[in-house]
Amino acid sequence: MLGFVAAILYSERSASKLDANAVSIATNASPAIEDLSAARGEILRIELEAASIIQRLGEGTPTDPTSLDAALSHIHRELSAYLTLPFYPGERDNYAEVEEATRSLEAQISRFLARTAARDIPGAQSSLRTGISPAASNLDQAIERLVVFNADQQRRLGTEIPKVRGEANRIGHILEVVTAIFGLSLMMLVVRASRRYSRLLYEQRRLADEQATAAVGFSKRLEAIGRATVSIAEAIGSGSPLQATFSVVADEARPVVGADYCALGFGSDPERPFEPWAFSGMTAAEAEAVGRSPRPVGLLGAVLREREPIRLVDLTKHPEFRALPENHPAMGPFLGIPLTHQNRNVGNLYFARRAGQPGFTDDDERAAVLIAAYVGVAADNARLYGEAQAAIRAREDLLAMVSHDLRNPLNAIRMSSELLHRCVGEGRAAELAARIDRATGRMLQMIGDLLDAAKIEAGRLRTAGQPEDVTSLVNEVVEIFSIVAAEKSIELSRHAARSSVTVLCERDLLLRVFSNLIGNAIKFTPSGGAISVAAEMLSGQVHFSVKDNGPGMPADHLAHIFDRYWQQKDTDRRGSGLGLYIAKGIVEAHGGRIWAESKLGEGSTIHFALPAHRRADDSTSLSP
Repeated sequence: MLGFVAAILYSERSASKLDANAVSIATNASPAIEDLSAARGEILRIELEAASIIQRLGEGTPTDPTSLDAALSHIHRELSAYLTLPFYPGERDNYAEVEEATRSLEAQISRFLARTAARDIPGAQSSLRTGISPAASNLDQAIERLVVFNADQQRRLGTEIPKVRGEANRIGHILEVVTAIFGLSLMMLVVRASRRYSRLLYEQRRLADEQATAAVGFSKRLEAIGRATVSIAEAIGSGSPLQATFSVVADEARPVVGADYCALGFGSDPERPFEPWAFSGMTAAEAEAVGRSPRPVGLLGAVLREREPIRLVDLTKHPEFRALPENHPAMGPFLGIPLTHQNRNVGNLYFARRAGQPGFTDDDERAAVLIAAYVGVAADNARLYGEAQAAIRAREDLLAMVSHDLRNPLNAIRMSSELLHRCVGEGRAAELAARIDRATGRMLQMIGDLLDAAKIEAGRLRTAGQPEDVTSLVNEVVEIFSIVAAEKSIELSRHAARSSVTVLCERDLLLRVFSNLIGNAIKFTPSGGAISVAAEMLSGQVHFSVKDNGPGMPADHLAHIFDRYWQQKDTDRRGSGLGLYIAKGIVEAHGGRIWAESKLGEGSTIHFALPAHRRADDSTSLSP
């Protein structure tokens, strides 16, 4: 009887220890690995969102920093769930590294958001490259060490279970010697318990292996998502048509989710087909046999209306499913993801597998949602880019029309006014002819300014530089404007020593710069004032300046004087407001820079600098 009682007590003790080990695996180590792996996924999302914010900054579109805050919140949520689990001995020391790495990443994100708020694109790119990315990598590595630690605990506990079972078997044999009958009964109980716990251990090991395999698989899938988003961003940045860009999205998204077919549709009107509609997985012949693009109705429209993912093992079982078009490949599993941006639908992403294939898993849906979050932004950006390109083409067409259709009649009017002036001689008619001539001249000048400004904005202003003598340039421009300045009793002087210093430039364009600068100075300088044009050699560059002693301008105006169409208030507005903008574009096209200085009541000075070009026999320099 004592042996039987001892056998019972020992069996219960062994069972308790086996239960404790199994429970620890199921309720501590495995959930910890799951929570930590989810946190690692959010780290990658932070880097993707940061890159997306920089892209939107470069395109001039609004940015939304809440996505980074949301990703950080998800990391904290997963880590908080992990902290509710018991710690194994030594585990808290490893978690201290995670806390420190998390604080570091939060600090880097704060710096990045400060730079994006200031629209400092180079600073934001540097912050991502040297701040967020290293901090995210450190946090990921620290979390990975915790994952490995918990996996080691799983293996340790799993190893202890067979040891406990073996010890129980040995005690059973000893008790069997003490009392054969009760020992046999005890051994049967122990064997039964051992088999039960062996099955439990097997299941726990299988579960742990599946979780580890899933974690590795999803990590690889996250890498695939990263590569796909890079390809999508390159397609958008290349300026390809919207249809071609959407085709890249479909081709990149399909293998990430493990689908046989993928389609991306843009549009919400059930009476109109998706436009554009891009697909992947069907040959051109199959697509031609199917016919035109579908409309957002039936199951496709349900994804649009519900604005939630729809996952089906068999799409034909959905209540809103309509028959597939004739010649359409048979499909079974279905996954539809709405693409949203700024809380509005911008398209829908559809995945499908061939009939008879296994359905999409939770991980498939998670991957699809992750890539859809990026594609939603990319699709809207691609649409906006296409609209912007269309607007640019429309503007260029308009400018071409202005250049061709308005210049010809204006030139005819101008020639007619000159002939009229010759015919009528002096008097009222001659005065009117001269007024017509001046008006057409101003209109031709404005048309020229508009065309030049368009070339500058489009980056199509090209220069064919030739060595030009600096002193000759200054003398020529002063002689051109000396008569106009004399009419307003303005003294126009030059300050450039005779020398052989030259600059590489297109002479007519550089004279255009001087014409705009001196013309402005004459307009704003009162009668009896003075204007000086100077050139001097400084640090391998020729610094030109046009200085007047007019009324000057407030400091807050200096930041805008080179903007298109900008003019000071309460001033002569007969010009187009493009003179200084064009001057800036010409100078920068020559590899130079331009800037202004001004004080109220003391006049203004416009400076610009161009790289000097010295001839082999040049040994002199410019001086005031």
